[in-house]
Amino acid sequence: MTAENTNTTSPACADSIPQAGLNPYLKLIIGIALILGFIFGIGSLAQFIPGARHMARVIDERNLRATAIFYTDFEEPAEGSERIRDSLDYRPGSKP
Repeated sequence: MTAENTNTTSPACADSIPQAGLNPYLKLIIGIALILGFIFGIGSLAQFIPGARHMARVIDERNLRATAIFYTDFEEPAEGSERIRDSLDYRPGSKP
């Protein structure tokens, strides 16, 4: 055994290395199909969650924007915000 044979290495980007796995475009198509399946397949099952129909009815009756983060122009959120603020400022059993 010689020193030349023991230290020979091949580069990691050599052409002789076979590609492992699926074609990248096939992976992309499978990924997009899975995302659409979750959105339209499993996401449509959300209508069977208890209380979802009542919540949808309340949103429609009060013309709420369900994606809004914070409402200040409706009475219920304003009252809730005041109650939270007051309960943080004036805790039960604490002395001022």
